[in-house]
Amino acid sequence: MGDFTILFGRPQRAPDADDRFEIEVLAAEELGIESFAIPLDRIVDGDVERALRGLPRPRGRTWLYRGWMLNEEEYTSLYEAMGDRGEELVVDPESFAEATYAPNYLPLLGERTAPARWTEGESIQEAWEVAQELGPPPWVVKDHVKSAKEAWHRACFVPEGADFDDFAAVCEKLLELRGERFERGFVVKKYLELATHPGWTPERRRVTDEHRLVFWDGRLVAHAPYYDVDAELPSPERFAYLGRIVASPFFTADVARLAGGGYTILELNDGGCSTLPEQMDPRDVYRAMLG
Repeated sequence: MGDFTILFGRPQRAPDADDRFEIEVLAAEELGIESFAIPLDRIVDGDVERALRGLPRPRGRTWLYRGWMLNEEEYTSLYEAMGDRGEELVVDPESFAEATYAPNYLPLLGERTAPARWTEGESIQEAWEVAQELGPPPWVVKDHVKSAKEAWHRACFVPEGADFDDFAAVCEKLLELRGERFERGFVVKKYLELATHPGWTPERRRVTDEHRLVFWDGRLVAHAPYYDVDAELPSPERFAYLGRIVASPFFTADVARLAGGGYTILELNDGGCSTLPEQMDPRDVYRAMLG
């Protein structure tokens, strides 16, 4: 699977956020990989055909999506629209959903990740009830796809000793911050103490020893610290099995060192929607993909 054209997707008026896709455009150009961009706003608004008008005339290409996050319905509409052109995306909608939605991939990970429970819908009461199966807090709360860890203490972390009102306040803030992009239901995970590095993140958390791994066609092809810190990942091949148990041809896995030793898998993500860490050279990733 080494012949593809890159389809970059960003909002027409993207916020001032560093998603590093500009660097990837240059990396692709350096390696001789064709790339084109589409406005995501039109896909989110349901006007996929208009979003694709700026693409070149179809000639049976295979496209690798790299861009901001889409939900399953939006990604499916993009996949089907490309199919109507006689072209295809590398990742099909089923594979996209397997690596994107926690209820799909958590059963695959088993004890290699934190114990978790989830709900369908926005009932905070139901989320509280299923969370009891995890034992007492601390817990971490997210939706089926994303957390609001940028507001860690207000919309993500449920501390030890928290009661229902404390839990509800975190869930309500998560609903508020995710807004229309809240995905399907709550996921409550048992909080695991992670190893840390010196320094603090903007949300007043210690910098944890996390790493992002990139999988392509069943192989682990790249890894780097999630944060821009001096950190090594010993024996990354220990995670190679993920390429065999996750059906998607392109996904990422975030892993972290536990404070007490060993590693845990934090989450999976669709590869196309995953930002590459600061220390990961996109040229190395694309070279591995070209095989």
